Amino acid sequence: MQPSLPTKPQPEPKNNCPNCLYMKLEGIPVQPGSQDSIDLWHLITDTQPIDLLLTINFGEQWETLKQGRVKFGLKGGELRVRLENGEIPLESRELIGSIELFLQRERQKPERGKEQKGRDIRIRAANPSSNGSQPQPQANVGVGQKLGRTEQSPPSICHITTKVSEENPVWIFEQEMGEPVLKGFLKKAKLATLNVIALPCRVEAIFEVSKRDLCLTDAEGLWPPDISRNKRAVLDRLIIQRLLEPKLKPYLSRAELHYD
Repeated sequence: MQPSLPTKPQPEPKNNCPNCLYMKLEGIPVQPGSQDSIDLWHLITDTQPIDLLLTINFGEQWETLKQGRVKFGLKGGELRVRLENGEIPLESRELIGSIELFLQRERQKPERGKEQKGRDIRIRAANPSSNGSQPQPQANVGVGQKLGRTEQSPPSICHITTKVSEENPVWIFEQEMGEPVLKGFLKKAKLATLNVIALPCRVEAIFEVSKRDLCLTDAEGLWPPDISRNKRAVLDRLIIQRLLEPKLKPYLSRAELHYD
C-alpha cells in the first residue's frame, strides 16, 4: 500500500543571500498514465515516487564592509540532499550535464536619435524544435524562453555532475562558459525522482559553497583605482577567506520537504 501524501504546506526555503543564490524545492507525486499501469505499479512496489522540481537563481550580491563594499557571485557549489525513509536511484537523476541558465528580463536600450520604446528584448527559445513558438520555462531543463541576452552578455553555462549515493546524493554545480560567475535561473527543473519508502519521509536540500566557489566581481572604497593586479588578487583572496566565507556557513540556501 502506498503512503498518502500530505496536504499541509511545506516549510518555506531559507536563502541567506537571495540575490546571490535563491533556491526552492517542490515535490510532485508521479501518477501512472493508465489503470493497467496503476494495477501493475501496486503489485511491484510499495513506494510512492515523487518528482523533485528545483527552482534556482544565480546572481550577484553586494556585501558592506567597514571601509567599503564588495560584490560577489558563485563559480560553483554543491547541492546536498539528505533523505529520511527515502531514496533517489542514480538512474532517476535528470539534472546532469551542461545546462544553459535562463537570463532575467532586461530593458531594451534605445538607439541614438530614436525614441525609446521600452519594449523588452526577446530571445529565441532554448529548444530549437519549437517552430518559432515561445514557451515559458517549465519543469524540463532546456525548455523555456531566454530573455535579455545581448552580444555583450553571453549565456551562462553550468556543468552539473552527481556523486553516487542513493541515500544522500550530491549535485556539483560548476561555471563552464560565459560570465566569471553563474548568472541566470532554472524554473522547476526536474532534479530527480524520490521513492518514499516509509513515513515519515524527510527531504533536506542544502546548497553549500567554499572559498574556491566565491568570486569578487566589483568593489567600492577599498583600494585605489591604480592598484596592481597582483595586489588586487591577494586582497580578493583575503576578503573571500576571512570575511565572506564565514558568513556563508553552514549553508547558503536550505529547502525541506516533509511527508508524514
